[in-house]
Parts: sequence; C-alpha cells; structure tokens
Amino acid sequence: MILEQIGSRCTTAVDGAEAVAAFQSGRFDLVLMDMQMPVMDGLTAVREIRALEERLGLARTPIAILSANVMPEHIAAASDSGADEYLSKPIRPADLLRLVSRLTA
Repeated sequence: MILEQIGSRCTTAVDGAEAVAAFQSGRFDLVLMDMQMPVMDGLTAVREIRALEERLGLARTPIAILSANVMPEHIAAASDSGADEYLSKPIRPADLLRLVSRLTA
C-alpha cells in the first residue's frame, strides 16, 4: 500500500517459490523479500533469483530483505544469499521509501 501510493506497480507473492516464479515471468526494478515464508524461505528465493540472473545473463536486480530477525547473523545470512539491503520490521513508511529510492536510483 505504501509503494502504490507513490505510483509503484507491485506484484505480490505468498511464498518464496511464487516469488521466484513471478521473477521468471517478468522484469522488476526491485524485489522486496520477506525472510520467513512458507514453501521456500526468502533467503533460498534470493539465491534462486541470483542463479536465474546468472544463468540467463540478466542484470542484477536490487533485492532487499524485510525481516523482524535483526540479529547480526540474520543480516549476514541475507547478504550471503545475495540480498543488497536489509530492512527491519516493523517497516516505517519513510524508511521503506528511502530504501526504494536508493535501490532504484
């Protein structure tokens, strides 16, 4: 809802597998990925997206992990999976908008 208010078109997925499938179907300026999801967790989904980009010769899409897990090891795991940024929950609209602006500049 926050991003749609500034004119963004958003695609949602209920789990990591659906997110990877959506990524395969189209091009995105940015991916916001929850860390904990059913079927396929967010970190696995990020690794799958990075592998797809590599295999298909696609430019790297910015990916931000959104999570309430804020321990240093969680942030390191997000980075190790291929995520570019990490935003802790609860999400504040101003923080999300700054993140989106920075990653899509």
